Amino acid sequence: MKVVTVHRGARDSYQVACSLHEAGMLESLVTDLYWPGSRRSTELLPSAAVECCWATGSLALACDRLRAIPFSLKRSSMRLCDRRLGRRAAEIANARDAALLSYSYYAYSAFSNFQRDRPRILFQLHPHPAAVRTILRRERGLHPECASSLDKEWELALPEHDFQRLVQESSMPDHWIVASSFTKSTLVEHGAPAERIEVIPYGVDLNWFKPEGTHRSANGPLRLLFVGTVSQRKGVKYLVDALESLPAGSAELTICGRLVDDVRILRGRRAPVHVRAFVNAGDLLREMQSSDLFVFPSLAEGFGHVLLEAMACGLPVIGTTRTAAPDLIQDGCEGFLTEPGSVPDLVRCIERFLHNR
Repeated sequence: MKVVTVHRGARDSYQVACSLHEAGMLESLVTDLYWPGSRRSTELLPSAAVECCWATGSLALACDRLRAIPFSLKRSSMRLCDRRLGRRAAEIANARDAALLSYSYYAYSAFSNFQRDRPRILFQLHPHPAAVRTILRRERGLHPECASSLDKEWELALPEHDFQRLVQESSMPDHWIVASSFTKSTLVEHGAPAERIEVIPYGVDLNWFKPEGTHRSANGPLRLLFVGTVSQRKGVKYLVDALESLPAGSAELTICGRLVDDVRILRGRRAPVHVRAFVNAGDLLREMQSSDLFVFPSLAEGFGHVLLEAMACGLPVIGTTRTAAPDLIQDGCEGFLTEPGSVPDLVRCIERFLHNR
């Protein structure tokens, strides 16, 4: 059986398409832009196996790069690109009598236009959208000062009819692939059959992410690291609040990631917080290799690849139960598990490291 798969960008380094190609099962990868020799390609996947939608890709790239574009226009343009990619994937699968494997966001359009009696497979990137919406709405009520970033999350930002398409696409496939047990649990909660959901965690490049212990020291403040978009979906406010609760001078926090939230959540703090909004791959690697502890207090995550990257660099991690952390670590061995939104949990775990350097 041959398979057509679809996603925008260099999603997961093209690993799904590469795996299908290696197994002799890939009919085509439908994507927006694919340039051999660039980050938008891989040597493991020949151009002949890729169907590009150049107009869609150019529009999506412009929306991503041009900061001056109003959010509402960017939102509608990106969703238009998603629908076109999904429809094109269905057209190819129909014409070639292939199965259809769609990532989230393209699947409603893909499956709605798919007419063959072949398997429909969904790679559910994030937890079920209805579950995430519930979490984000509760968070917005608790912390209205963080609304600027929460309201940009797709689960809150999409018009209701488009949000319902996201909900519906999660119920349209015959089989599901997810990266974490948490994502699986949200699908089951909303009616998907557990026996048809396969949990396949991501991997990490151990040739790049590896320890370099000479930069670490047992003296001075405990060096905490957070990597990711600086928004309340990632629980950044809770992390900064936890840092404030520690003894003065005992710890410092470096944040590496694009600023989305109102920076007021970082202002006026007595605890040392260093923000690096633009970090290249080499600098990010050095931050991971020279920090003492990685903290990822996300409220809802399909996986959290940075957890693996930090662990590969020799860092213990603190992660929440709504990420892949429960799949990756034994609580108290490679790190600690916390409940999302719990400052006392974060403080308790960080103090364990302060007292056991």
